[in-house]
Amino acid sequence: MLYGLLGMAIGVLMPSQSAINNRLRSAVASPWVMATISFLVGTLCLAVLTWATAGTLGFDSNHLTTQPGWLWIGGLVGVVGMTTTVLLLPIIGALYSTALNLTAQVITTMTIDHFGLFGVDIYEASPWRLVGALIVLLAALLAVIGGRARPQLQRAAPSPIWYLVGLGVGICFGIQVAVNGQLTTVLGSAIHAGFISFLVGTAALLCLLAITRPSLRLTVPAGERKNPWWMWLGGVLGALYVTGVAFLSPLIGSAATVIVTQTGIIAGSLAVDHFGLLSAPKKPVQPLQVIGLVFMVAGVIIMNAPELFA
Repeated sequence: MLYGLLGMAIGVLMPSQSAINNRLRSAVASPWVMATISFLVGTLCLAVLTWATAGTLGFDSNHLTTQPGWLWIGGLVGVVGMTTTVLLLPIIGALYSTALNLTAQVITTMTIDHFGLFGVDIYEASPWRLVGALIVLLAALLAVIGGRARPQLQRAAPSPIWYLVGLGVGICFGIQVAVNGQLTTVLGSAIHAGFISFLVGTAALLCLLAITRPSLRLTVPAGERKNPWWMWLGGVLGALYVTGVAFLSPLIGSAATVIVTQTGIIAGSLAVDHFGLLSAPKKPVQPLQVIGLVFMVAGVIIMNAPELFA
């Protein structure tokens, strides 16, 4: 249960990162520039921590020939999921995007754990895990829907293919959890694995910038006198999240990692919205959202009931 609490604490960080990155985006205009800056900051942060803990930023070159190629794609898969989300939000809206992403992540990681895909330890989809995961999923959707009105489209309904793309995003993030967990096992350090993941992601984003050639300019949004210093720190929180997930995944399984961190993300989102933290607009928490969060915690307990009450 201690790992579950750690996962929730890690998840709580992510809404703050989103708020920070949104503020950075308003200053640099381009979402790709914002993402690249965030990844660069995270990579530098993890580089310092990796050097301090491992004494090197490299790794045994034999890993490149003895380990499967997919071991190194965690950062790339994460960037694909992130950039696709940016493109998808204006098409299907945040509500559907969040619901599809979460659903696909839970199903993907439960499948990975049950069959031991990507070399992970097998965590069979027992009745406890299935019921707990279902409760968490439904409760999370309740928390998301409870705070948002159903989107009213002002144009023709999006093609169903876009909803499949939304599921694909969740699959990408689910795979990233398992892959980075295995990289942690191989390198013997979640910090080192997080650094490699961020380094690969940063390289992919720099290639994207070279292709798209967005405008590189820093501005102060209307109504503000200057840009806050904290808008550059989103990458630090992202680095903590990726490293934390890479640490937890080999210990409790990919599905449990996703579920406990998502519970923390929902809790953190409610706090950011309710108190208007980090320049985010205030949105009072709704009763359905609180109910959803309570049931998410209950679902996490049910998933771990055999271990808790053995």
